[in-house]
Amino acid sequence: MIYAGFWRRWLGGFIDAIILIVPAFAFEKIVPYAGGAILGFFYYPLFLSSPLQATPGKAIMGTVVVDENGQTLTLKAAIIRYLASFVSILFLGIGYLMNLFTAKRQTLHDMIAGSIAIEKTAPEVNYFKIWTNEIKKLGGDQTIDQNTSYSAPQNATSPSATKAIEDLHKLFQSGAITQSEYDLKKEELLKKI
Repeated sequence: MIYAGFWRRWLGGFIDAIILIVPAFAFEKIVPYAGGAILGFFYYPLFLSSPLQATPGKAIMGTVVVDENGQTLTLKAAIIRYLASFVSILFLGIGYLMNLFTAKRQTLHDMIAGSIAIEKTAPEVNYFKIWTNEIKKLGGDQTIDQNTSYSAPQNATSPSATKAIEDLHKLFQSGAITQSEYDLKKEELLKKI
């Protein structure tokens, strides 16, 4: 996995802020002092826990947010990450600046939620349809708009499966496994790619 750097993440957040600026003003009129936070609550966690794994701003910048195993965040983890982002902004944004100094390029809210931001090209999709599908699922409606497909790009490969094949080949070359064992396991791993 290639961890997303500070500027890539910052630009993704900036794009999200531009997207949310007008709706946030409207929500602030409806719910003074909390409208923007409520809107964010229905924006960030729902997009991050969707199969897209990114908000529109992050997706445009080629970044997704996953758990430390590379899997899609659960809604609970995405909510924790969103709420913890308010802690990250405290004390002059030190929680965000931690991205510059951590091994996995994590911010404070990433560490709290057990998430990481990685570079990954997002499929071309209709973000509004993804968001409405996630709202429907949140409400218990399991009907999903069939015109919204957001599967991984065809040339995407599983980094763990690719690494496992490389390791398997090393075992075969060292004589630790037989040709038939190598072929059988390799076939299983290739199905995961």
